[in-house]
Amino acid sequence: MAATAAQEEAQRRQRLGEVGEAVNGESLATAHTVRDLRRTQIMTQARAIVAKEGLEALTFGALEKRLHFTRGVITYHFSNKDEIIEAVLCSAVNEINERTREAAMAGGTLAEKIHAVISTTTIGFLENIEATRIIVSFWGRIQSDPSARRRNAELYDGFREKTRSILAQGIVSGELDPDIDTDAVAAAIVGIVIGIVTQTHFQPEAIDPQKLIKVSVRGVLASLSSPSPGPFSPAFASRAR
Repeated sequence: MAATAAQEEAQRRQRLGEVGEAVNGESLATAHTVRDLRRTQIMTQARAIVAKEGLEALTFGALEKRLHFTRGVITYHFSNKDEIIEAVLCSAVNEINERTREAAMAGGTLAEKIHAVISTTTIGFLENIEATRIIVSFWGRIQSDPSARRRNAELYDGFREKTRSILAQGIVSGELDPDIDTDAVAAAIVGIVIGIVTQTHFQPEAIDPQKLIKVSVRGVLASLSSPSPGPFSPAFASRAR
């Protein structure tokens, strides 16, 4: 009875978050926190493997070497490799999406917002090198992997939607012609950002992303300008240099 009572008390304390556990030198208050830490540790190493060595290098064996965990610990948190792969891609997409969200919330004129969405998102990709490498590594799986295709689509869909919202604000404020094709402009801006990012990723020594951003912003503003003088006339677009 005493042993049973002790076990019940231990379980109660664990449920209440009173049990501490040392993991990698850190004392944790709850089993839930331990689980979060383990998943974070696994994800950190999985992302590093994919970013440095490619998707094919992500194996349970590679994770075991980096984490010094048994495979059983890893599969307790992620049931299989595909689940880890999806979590890695999801984390990278969320990281980049956060930068596009920041750009969409930027204040100022429409021209300044367009500059922000192109500049902030491009720099977001380039500064988050690990996330960008992860996304690029998944492109080869898009046709054969529904999960990779869905996550990649979510990234582009989110980017286009945030860009469309900026253009819609420009229409409401009178800065933009209401007949403008916001879907086409948003898709073009996404194409510009991805083009700058991929060129810089594959040939960093040949590309000056800041110059490309400036040229791209001028081009977008010029394409939105009307023949008559106004906020999107060619003269106005030239001020974005």
